[in-house]
Amino acid sequence: MSVGAETRPIALAAGGTGGHMFPAEALAQELKRRGRQVLLVTDARGARYAEGFPADETLQISAATISLGGLAAKGLAAVSVAQGIFTALGKFRKLKPAAAIGFGGYPSFPAMKAASLSGIPYGVHEQNGVLGRANRMLVKGAAFTAHAFPVLEKAPAGIHAVEVGNPVRDAVAALSEAVFAPISDGGDINLLIFGGSQGASIFSTAPVKAIAGLAEAMRRRLVVVHQAREDDIEEVRAGYTAAGVRAEVAPFFADLPARMAAAHLILSRAGASTVTELSAIGRGAILVPLAIAMDDHQSGNAEVLARDISGASAAIVLPESGFNETTVRNALEGLFDDPARLQLMAEAAKGRVRFGAAAALADLVEGLYQSAK
Repeated sequence: MSVGAETRPIALAAGGTGGHMFPAEALAQELKRRGRQVLLVTDARGARYAEGFPADETLQISAATISLGGLAAKGLAAVSVAQGIFTALGKFRKLKPAAAIGFGGYPSFPAMKAASLSGIPYGVHEQNGVLGRANRMLVKGAAFTAHAFPVLEKAPAGIHAVEVGNPVRDAVAALSEAVFAPISDGGDINLLIFGGSQGASIFSTAPVKAIAGLAEAMRRRLVVVHQAREDDIEEVRAGYTAAGVRAEVAPFFADLPARMAAAHLILSRAGASTVTELSAIGRGAILVPLAIAMDDHQSGNAEVLARDISGASAAIVLPESGFNETTVRNALEGLFDDPARLQLMAEAAKGRVRFGAAAALADLVEGLYQSAK
């Protein structure tokens, strides 16, 4: 690597969902603090999460997965990936990134392949407990495979694996010392519900019906913040109104980390970012792993919080197949009737995922171009 690598950008590739984009954003924030320039490489889906991403430049490429569909679909996907590689190659030749990091998702594969072809050292970061398919195709050529959780399933032998945790955005890190507000006798109980971008419709029905089935005295104490699909907003609001429950319902909350810190309990999916943020902030949860997730990786994520350590668990896991009005009501009743358990769950969540991942990952990135000089 020629002299001047410190002045050249670091390329971060991520896309698809917030689960890939948010850790990339957290690393970008850390790199900017260190005076580095950042090039974000993403796709159309990832661009939806890029507002506020601290990149000096954003490159949107075409990307797809060639592991799904029939021959025609695979052929079209291969063309899209090739186009993505070609586009990334052109930008890399112009900007000459000092290093590159892939965070998984469709654009990560063509971007890291372009880095390899350009002689740019790269690493990958896996947010989930199971190595994702894009990363699985990249780890053999990567200088390192950074991962979030103590166990990384489906990782091939012989790779340089390093547990760093999941980078969290500054807004989350700032809440790492947020105090859990004890629930007073007869006092309010704050419940936060969000279902992610996939399969969210079940989060608009079962929880509302379950809450409506709680005893009236309990419903009066509840304060619900519910992130629901745009199409379901009015129905969800009407359900809470009919049940006499105070609720704020919206399709998106820009201040979701602050909402998590204010909650006594969270009902959500088990995405890697969600599990990591629950650990960083320290809140208990009812987790519903996404059934269609590749390799059932959300169940592995949920286990990080659900595992009983020293007599305490930070989460209850409800499989999607059993997620209904009755199971949700039973889980809520059991927890709301035992406020001390909610506090224990919050305490148990702290530190389940290694903290300080953004700095640790930035150190690995800097090591790439330092050693390549």
